Formats: sequence, structure tokens, C-alpha cells
Amino acid sequence: NNRDLNYALSDFDRPHVFQAQAVFELPFGQGKPFLSGVNRVTDLLVGGWTLSGQFVAQSGRPMTVYSGAYTFSNINQTPANCDGCSSDAGSIHEEVTSEGDALVWYFTPEERERFSIPAPGEFSNVGRNFFRGPGGINLNLSLAKRTRTVGEQILEVRADATNVLNSPTFGFPTLTQNSGTFGRIRDTVISGSRKVMLGVKYYF
Repeated sequence: NNRDLNYALSDFDRPHVFQAQAVFELPFGQGKPFLSGVNRVTDLLVGGWTLSGQFVAQSGRPMTVYSGAYTFSNINQTPANCDGCSSDAGSIHEEVTSEGDALVWYFTPEERERFSIPAPGEFSNVGRNFFRGPGGINLNLSLAKRTRTVGEQILEVRADATNVLNSPTFGFPTLTQNSGTFGRIRDTVISGSRKVMLGVKYYF
């Protein structure tokens, strides 16, 4: 009945989020600052280009490390203890197994050793949502070429690329302290791979 034990950051809390969008019309071709005096044929090649993009960088969401035991309640699993831990513990890194395989982990071996199961009747010394999961970045770009054909009609050829940097954004690692894969990020990649789409539009 002690509701204060549930006091913590919201699951959707993100202290740092940066978003930027930009559209840049390249200054080349007729009526533009550069190469404005070119003929019609050359203008078809150098004029009408537009570059646009969207960039997002954000910190990770809060997460709870569980003990795998019900020391405080038979309804909710008790969060794990963590001795000498700070809320910024954890980072994406690789650890090589004895077979030579490189696996992605979030908590280091030293950090994992600090976690333990609370004693019977006791609650976690760090509580719910004390740690923060991986953050991520994403960059989308578009390059378009518009050419006026007849009257006000326009032909547009474009290339749209998502996740241009092909940077993975990982989900939470295994968060149960007594699990054999505790602290490891297995298949939880929540971002898509780099994709490029070519398209043609005709405005009339």
C-alpha cells in the first residue's frame, strides 16, 4: 500500500530531444544566383534541384531492472538492488565470446556484478525506472529535380532516403537480473535499415 515506492520517471520521459528539418533549393540555373545565364538545355541539367532533410537525436527512455524474484509482493516482481550504481550506467558495446562471436551488450560485466536480489520483505534500493535505455539518431534526406515541361506542368524526379547514416537505434536489453542474458541486447533494434526510394511525379 506504499504508493511512494512506485514514484519514478514516466516511461515516456526523454530529457533530450533535438529535431531539425530543412529545405534548401540549390541556387543554380535560370533565375538563380549562380549560372543564371545558361541556355535552356544546360538549365535542364543544373536547375530545379531541391535538397531537404529531417534529423532527430534523442536520449533513451527510462527502464527498470528486475530481480526475477517477488521479495516484496506476490503480484509485482521486485526491481533489483544495485550497489554503487548511477542512473547513467550502461552504454552500447560489444563483448567477444569464447567462440569469437561479438555480441551487443548494454551493461558491462562490472556493472552487471553490482546487481542483486533484495532480501525477503525488502524493496529495491534503486526502484522503478532508475536506469535509462539506449538513445538514438536518425537522418532522412530527399533530393528532387523539378523540370517545367508544358505551361505550368512540372516533371519531378526524386530520391528519398531514410536512415541515411544506417545508424541502429537499439531497444532495451534483457532486464531480469537472474537471466543468463541479463544486460545483453539481442534482437531489439527498433530502427529501420537504410532505404532509398526513387520516384517520379508529374504535376498538371
